[in-house]
Amino acid sequence: MQAQSVLLLGGTGQVGLKAAEYLLQHTEAALIFASRRKASLPSTILQYQDRISTVQLDAQDTNDLKARLIGVDLVVACVGPSGIIGDQIVLACKELNVPIIDAGGYDPVYSSLHEHEKHRKSNVPLIINVGLLPGLSGVFPAHLIQQCSNGKAVKSLEVQYVGRDAWSYNSAWDIIHGLGDFGHERGFCYLKNQQVVSEKFSKAGTKANFPAPIGTVSTMLIYAEEIVQLANEHGIKTAKVYGANLGPRAMFVCMVAKIFKMYKNHKSIARAARWLCKASAKDMRKLDPVYGVDAQIECEDGSIQRGQIILEDTYQATGFIIGIAAKQFLNNQITKIGPMMLHEAVDASGFIKDLEQAGVVAGLSLSKSEKTAEQEAA
Repeated sequence: MQAQSVLLLGGTGQVGLKAAEYLLQHTEAALIFASRRKASLPSTILQYQDRISTVQLDAQDTNDLKARLIGVDLVVACVGPSGIIGDQIVLACKELNVPIIDAGGYDPVYSSLHEHEKHRKSNVPLIINVGLLPGLSGVFPAHLIQQCSNGKAVKSLEVQYVGRDAWSYNSAWDIIHGLGDFGHERGFCYLKNQQVVSEKFSKAGTKANFPAPIGTVSTMLIYAEEIVQLANEHGIKTAKVYGANLGPRAMFVCMVAKIFKMYKNHKSIARAARWLCKASAKDMRKLDPVYGVDAQIECEDGSIQRGQIILEDTYQATGFIIGIAAKQFLNNQITKIGPMMLHEAVDASGFIKDLEQAGVVAGLSLSKSEKTAEQEAA
Protein backbone atom coordinates (compact mmCIF):
# COMPACT_ATOMS: atom_id res chain seq x y z
CA MET A 1 0.00 0.00 0.00
CA GLN A 2 1.32 3.45 -0.94
CA ALA A 3 2.36 5.63 2.00
CA GLN A 4 0.21 8.62 2.84
CA SER A 5 1.74 11.88 1.63
CA VAL A 6 1.94 15.09 3.67
CA LEU A 7 2.83 18.45 2.12
CA LEU A 8 4.57 20.46 4.83
CA LEU A 9 4.46 24.19 4.11
CA GLY A 10 7.18 26.06 5.98
CA GLY A 11 8.71 22.73 6.82
CA THR A 12 12.24 24.09 7.25
CA GLY A 13 11.29 26.55 10.02
CA GLN A 14 11.58 25.88 13.75
CA VAL A 15 8.03 24.67 14.17
CA GLY A 16 7.85 22.87 10.82
CA LEU A 17 10.95 20.80 11.57
CA LYS A 18 9.57 19.71 14.94
CA ALA A 19 6.25 18.75 13.37
CA ALA A 20 8.16 16.76 10.73
CA GLU A 21 10.31 15.08 13.37
CA TYR A 22 7.20 13.92 15.21
CA LEU A 23 5.50 12.65 12.05
CA LEU A 24 8.57 10.76 10.89
CA GLN A 25 8.91 9.07 14.27
CA HIS A 26 5.23 8.23 14.79
CA THR A 27 3.79 7.60 11.32
CA GLU A 28 4.79 5.98 8.04
CA ALA A 29 3.85 9.06 6.01
CA ALA A 30 6.03 10.47 3.24
CA LEU A 31 6.81 14.16 3.83
CA ILE A 32 7.23 16.80 1.13
CA PHE A 33 9.08 19.80 2.57
CA ALA A 34 8.00 22.97 0.78
CA SER A 35 9.70 26.32 1.30
CA ARG A 36 10.35 29.49 -0.69
CA ARG A 37 14.11 29.05 -0.54
CA LYS A 38 16.36 26.02 -0.53
CA ALA A 39 17.34 25.01 2.97
CA SER A 40 19.33 22.16 4.44
CA LEU A 41 17.60 19.66 6.71
CA PRO A 42 19.05 18.48 10.05
CA SER A 43 20.34 14.95 10.56
CA THR A 44 17.26 14.05 12.62
CA ILE A 45 15.26 14.49 9.41
CA LEU A 46 17.80 13.24 6.88
CA GLN A 47 17.97 9.81 8.53
CA TYR A 48 14.50 9.27 7.02
CA GLN A 49 15.67 10.24 3.54
CA ASP A 50 13.64 7.45 1.90
CA ARG A 51 10.46 9.17 3.15
CA ILE A 52 11.28 12.82 2.49
CA SER A 53 11.51 15.10 -0.53
CA THR A 54 11.83 18.85 -0.98
CA VAL A 55 10.24 21.38 -3.31
CA GLN A 56 10.50 25.13 -3.70
CA LEU A 57 7.09 26.73 -3.33
CA ASP A 58 5.71 30.12 -2.41
CA ALA A 59 2.56 29.17 -0.52
CA GLN A 60 1.06 32.57 -1.37
CA ASP A 61 1.23 31.74 -5.09
CA THR A 62 -2.20 30.15 -5.26
CA ASN A 63 -1.77 28.59 -8.70
CA ASP A 64 1.55 26.97 -7.78
CA LEU A 65 0.08 25.80 -4.47
CA LYS A 66 -2.93 24.18 -6.14
CA ALA A 67 -0.65 22.35 -8.56
CA ARG A 68 1.30 20.92 -5.60
CA LEU A 69 -1.86 19.79 -3.82
CA ILE A 70 -2.65 17.17 -6.45
CA GLY A 71 -2.15 13.69 -4.99
CA VAL A 72 -1.49 14.96 -1.46
CA ASP A 73 -3.33 13.33 1.46
CA LEU A 74 -2.80 16.13 3.98
CA VAL A 75 -1.37 19.66 4.12
CA VAL A 76 0.39 20.85 7.27
CA ALA A 77 0.87 24.63 7.18
CA CYS A 78 3.55 26.22 9.35
CA VAL A 79 3.85 29.52 7.45
CA GLY A 80 3.02 33.02 8.57
CA PRO A 81 2.35 35.61 9.72
CA SER A 82 -1.25 34.43 9.78
CA GLY A 83 -2.51 37.99 9.50
CA ILE A 84 -0.81 38.28 6.11
CA ILE A 85 -1.41 34.73 4.82
CA GLY A 86 -5.09 34.96 5.68
CA ASP A 87 -7.40 32.26 4.36
CA GLN A 88 -5.88 31.69 0.91
CA ILE A 89 -4.06 28.44 1.73
CA VAL A 90 -7.04 26.93 3.56
CA LEU A 91 -9.45 27.91 0.79
CA ALA A 92 -7.17 26.35 -1.82
CA CYS A 93 -7.24 23.12 0.17
CA LYS A 94 -11.02 23.32 0.50
CA GLU A 95 -11.42 23.82 -3.25
CA LEU A 96 -9.34 20.73 -4.06
CA ASN A 97 -10.70 18.64 -1.15
CA VAL A 98 -7.34 18.31 0.58
CA PRO A 99 -7.43 18.23 4.41
CA ILE A 100 -5.30 20.83 6.17
CA ILE A 101 -3.85 21.32 9.63
CA ASP A 102 -2.82 24.95 9.98
CA ALA A 103 -0.66 26.31 12.79
CA GLY A 104 -2.23 29.74 12.25
CA GLY A 105 -5.50 31.16 11.08
CA TYR A 106 -6.79 32.82 14.22
CA ASP A 107 -10.16 34.54 14.48
CA PRO A 108 -10.36 36.19 11.02
CA VAL A 109 -9.79 32.92 9.15
CA TYR A 110 -12.14 31.02 11.47
CA SER A 111 -14.86 33.57 10.74
CA SER A 112 -14.09 33.66 7.02
CA LEU A 113 -14.25 29.88 6.68
CA HIS A 114 -17.60 29.64 8.45
CA GLU A 115 -18.98 32.35 6.19
CA HIS A 116 -17.63 30.44 3.19
CA GLU A 117 -19.43 27.32 4.43
CA LYS A 118 -22.77 29.05 3.85
CA HIS A 119 -22.07 29.02 0.12
CA ARG A 120 -20.14 25.76 -0.25
CA LYS A 121 -19.79 23.01 2.31
CA SER A 122 -16.41 21.43 2.93
CA ASN A 123 -15.80 17.76 2.25
CA VAL A 124 -12.64 17.51 4.36
CA PRO A 125 -11.33 18.70 7.74
CA LEU A 126 -9.96 22.27 7.75
CA ILE A 127 -8.29 22.48 11.16
CA ILE A 128 -6.82 25.86 12.11
CA ASN A 129 -5.27 27.38 15.25
CA VAL A 130 -3.15 24.28 15.90
CA GLY A 131 -0.46 25.47 18.28
CA LEU A 132 -0.14 26.65 21.87
CA LEU A 133 -2.28 29.79 21.75
CA PRO A 134 -4.69 29.11 20.12
CA GLY A 135 -4.59 25.32 20.13
CA LEU A 136 -3.60 23.74 23.41
CA SER A 137 -5.28 26.78 25.01
CA GLY A 138 -8.63 25.26 24.02
CA VAL A 139 -7.76 21.57 24.24
CA PHE A 140 -6.57 21.65 27.85
CA PRO A 141 -9.71 23.32 29.30
CA ALA A 142 -11.76 20.86 27.22
CA HIS A 143 -9.71 18.03 28.78
CA LEU A 144 -10.42 19.41 32.27
CA ILE A 145 -14.16 19.53 31.56
CA GLN A 146 -14.08 16.03 30.07
CA GLN A 147 -12.14 14.52 32.97
CA CYS A 148 -13.56 16.39 35.95
CA SER A 149 -17.14 17.51 35.39
CA ASN A 150 -18.46 13.92 35.58
CA GLY A 151 -21.40 14.90 33.44
CA LYS A 152 -22.42 17.77 35.75
CA ALA A 153 -23.33 21.13 34.23
CA VAL A 154 -20.44 23.60 34.26
CA LYS A 155 -21.39 27.04 35.56
CA SER A 156 -18.16 28.98 34.96
CA LEU A 157 -14.74 28.64 33.38
CA GLU A 158 -11.62 30.68 34.09
CA VAL A 159 -8.44 30.20 32.09
CA GLN A 160 -4.95 31.69 32.46
CA TYR A 161 -2.43 31.63 29.59
CA VAL A 162 1.20 32.62 30.19
CA GLY A 163 4.23 32.21 27.97
CA ARG A 164 7.66 33.47 27.00
CA ASP A 165 10.27 32.73 24.36
CA ALA A 166 12.52 34.47 21.87
CA TRP A 167 9.64 35.04 19.46
CA SER A 168 10.23 34.72 15.75
CA TYR A 169 9.10 37.62 13.56
CA ASN A 170 6.03 35.68 12.38
CA SER A 171 5.03 34.85 15.95
CA ALA A 172 5.64 38.44 17.08
CA TRP A 173 3.57 39.80 14.17
CA ASP A 174 0.59 37.66 15.17
CA ILE A 175 1.01 38.53 18.87
CA ILE A 176 0.83 42.25 18.09
CA HIS A 177 -2.06 41.75 15.68
CA GLY A 178 -3.90 39.83 18.40
CA LEU A 179 -3.63 42.74 20.84
CA GLY A 180 -6.38 44.42 18.85
CA ASP A 181 -8.52 41.27 18.78
CA PHE A 182 -7.63 40.90 15.09
CA GLY A 183 -9.51 44.07 14.13
CA HIS A 184 -12.41 43.93 16.60
CA GLU A 185 -10.83 45.89 19.50
CA ARG A 186 -12.99 44.36 22.20
CA GLY A 187 -10.64 45.62 24.91
CA PHE A 188 -10.70 43.90 28.29
CA CYS A 189 -13.70 41.61 28.24
CA TYR A 190 -15.23 38.28 29.20
CA LEU A 191 -18.16 36.10 28.19
CA LYS A 192 -21.41 36.15 30.17
CA ASN A 193 -24.60 34.47 29.01
CA GLN A 194 -23.21 34.19 25.46
CA GLN A 195 -22.51 37.94 25.35
CA VAL A 196 -19.11 39.68 25.36
CA VAL A 197 -19.01 42.05 28.35
CA SER A 198 -16.45 44.86 28.64
CA GLU A 199 -14.51 45.36 31.86
CA LYS A 200 -12.78 48.44 33.23
CA PHE A 201 -8.98 48.45 33.20
CA SER A 202 -8.97 48.70 37.01
CA LYS A 203 -10.84 45.39 37.24
CA ALA A 204 -9.23 43.59 34.31
CA GLY A 205 -6.17 42.23 36.09
CA THR A 206 -5.58 39.24 38.33
CA LYS A 207 -2.82 36.88 39.45
CA ALA A 208 -1.91 33.50 38.02
CA ASN A 209 -0.19 31.03 40.31
CA PHE A 210 2.06 28.41 38.75
CA PRO A 211 4.92 26.33 40.15
CA ALA A 212 8.50 27.21 39.19
CA PRO A 213 9.82 28.29 36.77
CA ILE A 214 6.75 30.52 36.29
CA GLY A 215 5.62 31.39 39.82
CA THR A 216 3.04 34.10 40.50
CA VAL A 217 2.48 36.53 37.62
CA SER A 218 0.10 39.36 36.77
CA THR A 219 -2.33 38.69 33.93
CA MET A 220 -5.01 40.71 32.12
CA LEU A 221 -8.37 39.86 30.60
CA ILE A 222 -8.21 38.95 26.92
CA TYR A 223 -10.67 37.72 24.32
CA ALA A 224 -10.15 34.10 23.23
CA GLU A 225 -12.37 32.73 20.47
CA GLU A 226 -11.58 29.11 21.32
CA ILE A 227 -12.92 29.58 24.86
CA VAL A 228 -16.02 31.36 23.56
CA GLN A 229 -16.72 28.34 21.35
CA LEU A 230 -15.97 25.90 24.17
CA ALA A 231 -18.24 27.78 26.60
CA ASN A 232 -21.09 27.91 24.12
CA GLU A 233 -20.69 24.20 23.35
CA HIS A 234 -21.04 23.27 27.03
CA GLY A 235 -23.62 25.90 27.98
CA ILE A 236 -21.17 27.64 30.34
CA LYS A 237 -22.68 30.91 31.59
CA THR A 238 -19.47 32.78 32.46
CA ALA A 239 -16.02 32.40 30.90
CA LYS A 240 -13.01 34.57 31.65
CA VAL A 241 -9.60 34.34 30.00
CA TYR A 242 -6.44 36.06 31.24
CA GLY A 243 -3.05 36.19 29.56
CA ALA A 244 0.49 37.50 29.92
CA ASN A 245 3.74 37.59 27.96
CA LEU A 246 6.15 36.76 30.77
CA GLY A 247 9.39 38.41 29.63
CA PRO A 248 9.64 41.91 31.18
CA ARG A 249 10.89 43.57 27.99
CA ALA A 250 8.42 41.67 25.82
CA MET A 251 5.61 42.59 28.21
CA PHE A 252 6.58 46.26 27.99
CA VAL A 253 6.53 46.19 24.18
CA CYS A 254 3.10 44.56 24.21
CA MET A 255 1.83 47.19 26.65
CA VAL A 256 3.13 50.03 24.46
CA ALA A 257 1.67 48.45 21.33
CA LYS A 258 -1.68 48.05 23.10
CA ILE A 259 -1.81 51.58 24.49
CA PHE A 260 -0.83 53.23 21.20
CA LYS A 261 -2.97 50.83 19.14
CA MET A 262 -0.09 49.70 16.97
CA TYR A 263 -2.17 46.70 15.91
CA LYS A 264 -4.32 48.87 13.60
CA ASN A 265 -2.34 48.53 10.34
CA HIS A 266 0.33 46.31 8.83
CA LYS A 267 3.06 48.97 8.94
CA SER A 268 2.76 49.61 12.68
CA ILE A 269 2.27 45.89 13.41
CA ALA A 270 5.52 45.15 11.57
CA ARG A 271 7.32 47.85 13.55
CA ALA A 272 6.05 46.57 16.90
CA ALA A 273 6.83 42.99 15.85
CA ARG A 274 10.47 43.93 15.26
CA TRP A 275 10.57 45.51 18.71
CA LEU A 276 9.04 42.42 20.24
CA CYS A 277 11.58 40.13 18.54
CA LYS A 278 14.48 42.15 19.96
CA ALA A 279 12.90 42.51 23.39
CA SER A 280 12.06 38.82 23.76
CA ALA A 281 15.56 37.83 22.59
CA LYS A 282 17.05 40.00 25.34
CA ASP A 283 14.62 38.55 27.90
CA MET A 284 15.72 35.05 27.01
CA ARG A 285 19.40 35.72 27.74
CA LYS A 286 18.63 35.04 31.40
CA LEU A 287 15.30 33.21 31.19
CA ASP A 288 14.14 29.86 29.89
CA PRO A 289 11.21 29.40 27.51
CA VAL A 290 7.97 28.28 29.11
CA TYR A 291 4.26 28.09 28.42
CA GLY A 292 1.51 27.36 30.90
CA VAL A 293 -2.26 26.98 31.01
CA ASP A 294 -4.23 27.11 34.26
CA ALA A 295 -7.93 26.25 33.92
CA GLN A 296 -10.64 26.19 36.56
CA ILE A 297 -14.26 25.11 36.25
CA GLU A 298 -17.10 25.52 38.73
CA CYS A 299 -19.95 23.06 38.40
CA GLU A 300 -23.57 23.84 39.26
CA ASP A 301 -23.24 21.82 42.51
CA GLY A 302 -20.51 24.20 43.74
CA SER A 303 -17.55 21.86 43.22
CA ILE A 304 -14.44 23.40 41.70
CA GLN A 305 -12.01 21.55 39.44
CA ARG A 306 -8.63 22.94 38.48
CA GLY A 307 -5.94 21.83 36.08
CA GLN A 308 -2.51 23.06 35.02
CA ILE A 309 -0.19 22.11 32.20
CA ILE A 310 3.33 23.46 31.68
CA LEU A 311 5.63 23.05 28.68
CA GLU A 312 9.23 24.26 28.65
CA ASP A 313 10.19 24.24 24.96
CA THR A 314 7.54 26.28 23.21
CA TYR A 315 8.63 25.76 19.59
CA GLN A 316 9.14 22.02 20.05
CA ALA A 317 5.81 21.76 21.86
CA THR A 318 4.05 23.67 19.07
CA GLY A 319 5.60 21.42 16.43
CA PHE A 320 4.64 18.29 18.33
CA ILE A 321 1.06 19.53 18.81
CA ILE A 322 0.83 19.97 15.04
CA GLY A 323 2.42 16.56 14.55
CA ILE A 324 -0.02 14.88 16.94
CA ALA A 325 -3.00 16.43 15.15
CA ALA A 326 -1.61 15.26 11.80
CA LYS A 327 -0.94 11.76 13.13
CA GLN A 328 -4.46 11.50 14.51
CA PHE A 329 -5.88 12.51 11.15
CA LEU A 330 -3.72 9.99 9.29
CA ASN A 331 -4.86 7.32 11.78
CA ASN A 332 -8.52 8.19 11.09
CA GLN A 333 -9.03 9.51 14.63
CA ILE A 334 -10.39 12.80 13.27
CA THR A 335 -13.69 12.21 11.53
CA LYS A 336 -15.34 15.64 11.51
CA ILE A 337 -15.23 17.80 8.39
CA GLY A 338 -15.33 21.54 7.76
CA PRO A 339 -13.58 24.43 9.53
CA MET A 340 -12.60 23.70 13.12
CA MET A 341 -10.28 24.81 15.86
CA LEU A 342 -8.11 22.10 17.38
CA HIS A 343 -10.33 21.44 20.40
CA GLU A 344 -13.33 20.98 18.09
CA ALA A 345 -11.50 18.42 15.95
CA VAL A 346 -9.93 16.08 18.50
CA ASP A 347 -10.79 14.09 21.60
CA ALA A 348 -9.23 16.41 24.19
CA SER A 349 -8.14 13.80 26.73
CA GLY A 350 -6.73 11.51 24.05
CA PHE A 351 -4.78 14.45 22.67
CA ILE A 352 -3.32 15.37 26.07
CA LYS A 353 -2.28 11.73 26.53
CA ASP A 354 -0.41 11.81 23.21
CA LEU A 355 1.23 15.09 24.22
CA GLU A 356 2.42 13.59 27.51
CA GLN A 357 3.83 10.59 25.67
CA ALA A 358 5.70 12.93 23.33
CA GLY A 359 7.83 14.05 26.28
CA VAL A 360 7.24 17.80 26.10
CA VAL A 361 4.98 18.20 29.15
CA ALA A 362 6.98 19.47 32.13
CA GLY A 363 4.02 19.49 34.51
CA LEU A 364 0.40 18.34 34.50
CA SER A 365 -2.06 18.29 37.37
CA LEU A 366 -5.80 18.06 38.01
CA SER A 367 -7.33 18.81 41.42
CA LYS A 368 -10.70 19.26 43.11
CA SER A 369 -11.91 21.60 45.85
CA GLU A 370 -15.11 23.06 47.25
CA LYS A 371 -16.05 26.70 46.91
CA THR A 372 -14.95 28.78 49.92
CA ALA A 373 -17.03 31.41 51.73
CA GLU A 374 -14.68 34.08 50.37
CA GLN A 375 -15.25 32.88 46.81
CA GLU A 376 -19.01 32.80 47.41
CA ALA A 377 -18.93 36.43 48.58
CA ALA A 378 -16.90 37.49 45.53
